[in-house]
Amino acid sequence: FQEIITALDDESNKNKVLICLLFSSLFGAKYLAVLDLEPVGLSDTEAKVLTQRLTSKMIELGSYTVVERANIDKILKEQKFQHSGCTDSECAVEIGQLLNTDFIVIGSVSAFGSMYSIDARLIDVAQGKGLISAEYSTENSIDYLLSKGVESIAYQLCGIGESEPLFSKIYKQRKLIGIVSFVLWLTWGLTG
Repeated sequence: FQEIITALDDESNKNKVLICLLFSSLFGAKYLAVLDLEPVGLSDTEAKVLTQRLTSKMIELGSYTVVERANIDKILKEQKFQHSGCTDSECAVEIGQLLNTDFIVIGSVSAFGSMYSIDARLIDVAQGKGLISAEYSTENSIDYLLSKGVESIAYQLCGIGESEPLFSKIYKQRKLIGIVSFVLWLTWGLTG
């Protein structure tokens, strides 16, 4: 400890420390909490599974430092805060302030007829407003919502373009690929 104080006595070291502190505060981790998705036409268990998968995807993408579910529940329990049914920005901001997070994710998962959907919003706790809205719908089973829908929501909330399978990219560009292939075939035939 004495070495640090001695080092700070030197003016050039003070500047270095101040620059390091400035950069660490500018590029510090942004903390995010994912609240339980509100089930509409689905069971609480299905919503909880989808919420857990969304949390895992957000951690995997690494855009935020995600507060673990156990810590969220512990802090809210200590504060005697009921967060079930929290689907509006005002409630999310309150919870975000209690958790000391920069951002919070709220949303719902629903089943309507043969359609399943997830709607989520990224809320900036400091500004008290929604930054990003994400949605995904499918007529496939809820299993598809778990495997593809949650991934799509996570990518949207992180502002990252979704990873698209190679064959899907090729299929979308099939006309261009066909034209290039034809031109290459003609060129090969004329020179051969």
